[in-house]
Amino acid sequence: MQIPWLSVFGFGLLAIMAVLHSDELLPSQTTLHDKYSSSAMDLQGLVVPVLTGAPLRLLARVSGLPVLGPLVMKMLKRDNYIARVRELAATLDDPPLYYPLHFPTTDERQRHAAQSNDLTYHRDTLAFKRYSIQDYIDAYTNGQVTPLQVAKAVVAAINASNTAEIPLRAVIASHTDEILRDAAASTARYAAGTPNGSLDGIPVLVKDETEVRGYETNSGTSFLGKLTGPAAHDAVPVARLRKAGALIVGKTNMHEWGTGVFGLNNAHGATRNAYSRHHMAGGSSSGSGAAVGAGLVPLALGCDGGGSIRIPSAFNGVVGIKATFMRVPVVVDADPSLAHIGPIAASVQDAALAYAIISGQDPSVPMSSIQPLPHVNMHAMNSMDLSHLRVGVFPEFVAGADPEILAQYYAHLKTLTSLGATLVNVTIPNLQTIHLAHAVTILSEMALSTDRLYEHFSSFSPEVQISIHTARLAMTSIDLLAAQIVRSYASRLIRDMFDTVDVFLTPATAITAPDLKPEYLTDGLSNLPLNFQIMRFIVLGNLVGFPSMTVPMGYDASGLPTSMLVQAAHWNEDVMLHVARVVEKHAPIQQPSAAGYFYDILKMAQLEDAN
Repeated sequence: MQIPWLSVFGFGLLAIMAVLHSDELLPSQTTLHDKYSSSAMDLQGLVVPVLTGAPLRLLARVSGLPVLGPLVMKMLKRDNYIARVRELAATLDDPPLYYPLHFPTTDERQRHAAQSNDLTYHRDTLAFKRYSIQDYIDAYTNGQVTPLQVAKAVVAAINASNTAEIPLRAVIASHTDEILRDAAASTARYAAGTPNGSLDGIPVLVKDETEVRGYETNSGTSFLGKLTGPAAHDAVPVARLRKAGALIVGKTNMHEWGTGVFGLNNAHGATRNAYSRHHMAGGSSSGSGAAVGAGLVPLALGCDGGGSIRIPSAFNGVVGIKATFMRVPVVVDADPSLAHIGPIAASVQDAALAYAIISGQDPSVPMSSIQPLPHVNMHAMNSMDLSHLRVGVFPEFVAGADPEILAQYYAHLKTLTSLGATLVNVTIPNLQTIHLAHAVTILSEMALSTDRLYEHFSSFSPEVQISIHTARLAMTSIDLLAAQIVRSYASRLIRDMFDTVDVFLTPATAITAPDLKPEYLTDGLSNLPLNFQIMRFIVLGNLVGFPSMTVPMGYDASGLPTSMLVQAAHWNEDVMLHVARVVEKHAPIQQPSAAGYFYDILKMAQLEDAN
């Protein structure tokens, strides 16, 4: 019997077209209400293929083909249960929330206005600690070293880190002549007894996603900076740091286009973990996290749309802050409703100082005008009296973390209760769908941001191409609108939660830094299950916009850092910083060993020529 191949082909084509153009039908309202009314913890890992090398390149190529590309992307959408976002939204009366803005009440404004600022450092006596901003200031004022000597040492350390047998690759651009010129001016100010601000002469790095005058902004790509040229001005947070005297010493590496949390980059090379050259630095602010972890600088700026400040901070054993949405006045083009610029620092006090400098409204960013006055009180942060503090814990949620991380988490909770804190059990229903709403939002915003670069699309890495094609070919306007309804619902849940607790504590990540395998270095890695483990606790702060920060809490058996995630209600960064400082003071700290990277800048500076 002869097979009618033409008919088979025709029916196959019709089937494909039906899949491509069919609507995603939702179950009945009764079924949906039954499905989403439970308050049980429903967050589950993803079960999808892990791709690298040739298979990853093949999927990127297929995703861009007519007919086949949309078909594959729709299959990925189905396999990742994106339809759950529409399903939950269909059961809700919440209006869509496009920006996670929280308008403070009169009482909130009065409370914040009444708070005092105190930026006086409290020195810690530890066997090892990274040099703080205060350590640099003390070294300058007592004549131990000058800003020029420090600048020379930082430049030398950056060069050494990039030319090591296995390079750190934290810093991708550094203008030596400009750095030394600015450092010489800072040295002259100290010699005259007229330092300019609380950061005068402090070396600071900035993520490659943020504009720094005179530097290209590549956002981790091989081509963007060549199209746009050097930035004509500083972004607002950078300008504020510079006004406070900061010495901008370069731009840091990042996961390309900010689409991942591994710290991989085809154009500039993967950033290595400060504690182990064979482990990931995290991302997307990989270079900023690793640079502070390795001691290159005490302070760097990162950008966070889905944990991109807090994850590399956690993996590299340092502190990272994502403040309340619009507390730091900037709109990030790639993901404007989710992303924040914030500090990655050697200590909680350093992070608090940087936060105090870069926060506050700015007329160039109208949304930032809604905020109450920011305040930082170092004296209050150092209080060990927690008798007023209600700590939210969600045992079923944190149970997904590795046992070593969980043990340290609960040990710190015990410490907090010994200081007077009260633990309060909380629940957040429908976490799976809330996470998916974040994914729909960030992928859609990032895809839109590539419209102006579409003729250069092939220059993106395979991993980035797949992410963008997923949004372009599988996400719909209905999906995006539904995600904003789910965002509104999540905001309501979190607002209600913070009526009953002052802070919400979880581990920062469910695992410590993953292995950085050689095959990841050329083509990248698509590993959604690993992504999920890393981002498990992180994304709520981005979707809903409340303040969130990571602070080191210990190390695993192999010496990799573990970290606590401290989160508070909108605009309550002062409460968050206080708890983070308490955790920091009760956590061990270790210098990166020879398995990683560490540069003793003040010691190196003493060997540099003073002229």
